[in-house]
Amino acid sequence: MTSYPGPVRLGPTPAQRRARRRAAVAVGFFLVALGAVMGKILLDPEGTGVVVTWDPSSVADPEDIRTTPDGGQYAFLVTQPDSDEPVTYDACEPVRVVLDDRTGPPGTEALVTDALAEMSELTGLAFDLRGAATRSPTADWQPARDGDVWEPVLIAWTDDEEVPELSGNVLGLGGSAWADEDGDRRYITGQVLLDGPQLTSLGPEQTRATLLHELGHLVGLDHVEDDDALMQPAAGPTEWGSGDLAGLAQLDGGGCT
Repeated sequence: MTSYPGPVRLGPTPAQRRARRRAAVAVGFFLVALGAVMGKILLDPEGTGVVVTWDPSSVADPEDIRTTPDGGQYAFLVTQPDSDEPVTYDACEPVRVVLDDRTGPPGTEALVTDALAEMSELTGLAFDLRGAATRSPTADWQPARDGDVWEPVLIAWTDDEEVPELSGNVLGLGGSAWADEDGDRRYITGQVLLDGPQLTSLGPEQTRATLLHELGHLVGLDHVEDDDALMQPAAGPTEWGSGDLAGLAQLDGGGCT
């Protein structure tokens, strides 16, 4: 049986990130990291360029972790300035999504459709799967305009040759870019990148769990050290924990008013 090395550290140089603790959970003979990618977008004053930075797959700082009455944990990747309110997508607009299923298993589109429907039920956000992707997945992604709107979220089944950040034991990467308008941050688009060959070897249950985990990052959840949470950074649970569900319920952007 194949064994996997310890968690792979991702992201920028140490000077660019806050010190965070890491967690790894052994599952049988496997030790497989579920990567966390968080994109932060900064628009220059003239709006002529963007800069995106990626955070590593680490665990949220202890002071940022929230606890449910039964001990479940959740944390948000980004919060509003001077607030503990999470950054979210606009609940009044569907989150547009395109799919690249080149290395995915049979039935990938149905798997993604079901996962997006589950995320919609849990968050209150609407997702619009619009068809095949026209751009290639990359960890050096720079969000771009698609006419008068931001390009759609990309969900891509890829591999570590195309996206080297998926090498080793990393099964997936996911997250969103945000823009600041008049002091209010909103997610505008994002990526979910999945290692198709590795997930195929691990089977459909782990594939589904990894997709949901990365979609959790896409809508704004961070890693936690809760062994019962799907949002822990290593392969373990295959269903949402109580903390996951509590966090997802707060990512509806306050609803559409």
